[in-house]
Amino acid sequence: MIVLADSDIVRPEHAVEMFRLLGGGVPGDLTGLPACRLAVLPGTTHTTVPHRARWLAPMIDEFLDA
Repeated sequence: MIVLADSDIVRPEHAVEMFRLLGGGVPGDLTGLPACRLAVLPGTTHTTVPHRARWLAPMIDEFLDA
């Protein structure tokens, strides 16, 4: 699972490239969902990611359960 903020130090295109290298970015309805996940947190910076715990916790739980 790749998590980044939309106003992070890491540029979104770099995260998308890593996501694709891990098997993401495929048409899930046709090929099935990939094991990897990409989460881009809106209105968030590198230092405010911890403030998004309410958003992240359910995503992380679902990812780990899969």
